Amino acid sequence: MKNNIKLVSDLSKINMKKNFIFVALNLSFISFFCNGSIKLSNNIYLWCDGIMGKILYGYNKIPGSKFIKLFYKYKYTKILIVGNYDEKQISLLKKKFKTKVKGFAIPKIEIKDIRNYIPSTDQNTLILITLPTPKQEILAYEISKINSNYKILCIGGGLEIATGIVKSCPILISNLGLEFLWRLRTDTIRRLKRLIYTGILYLYYSITGKVRKIKIIKIW
Repeated sequence: MKNNIKLVSDLSKINMKKNFIFVALNLSFISFFCNGSIKLSNNIYLWCDGIMGKILYGYNKIPGSKFIKLFYKYKYTKILIVGNYDEKQISLLKKKFKTKVKGFAIPKIEIKDIRNYIPSTDQNTLILITLPTPKQEILAYEISKINSNYKILCIGGGLEIATGIVKSCPILISNLGLEFLWRLRTDTIRRLKRLIYTGILYLYYSITGKVRKIKIIKIW
């Protein structure tokens, strides 16, 4: 298992002109990384998007809906939303990034079918993947394998919150790192099953020592 992972909170420390993949560090990432579902490519960075990142590595949580705002100041020739999206999201991103925005829809698919939905990219396209973990990380890895140029943000459901489609989490709950509880208000059964499953995985890999073997390189 590759275990050298770069954890960042300040994009100015990264050369944003080069290839990159940004992924949220949370319970789901840790659990699926430990069981081998998530593979790491070169130029992958994590930002802390959950209470586990703060507990394990001392980083403050930055929800995806706020993290995406750090990219607004960079210039891209195109924004490509991969996964689920709507016209409201496209309109907002056009306004914020001041560039053209397109969508690449992906239906509900099994992990084994992800290779059938790999978009092409160019040197200065920012890809926003809105699939759940681990599908978004797997797709990002597949994109990086066949494209010489890629700039990818695995934003998951953060884009829906950033555009106001989903009501944002109250600040107090977010600061405590408990946004996952707020999200249980919608799609409760699916989210609860996922939370229980990833929680069991995390507990197992904590007991077996795999979580402790994940080496985080902090970039402040």
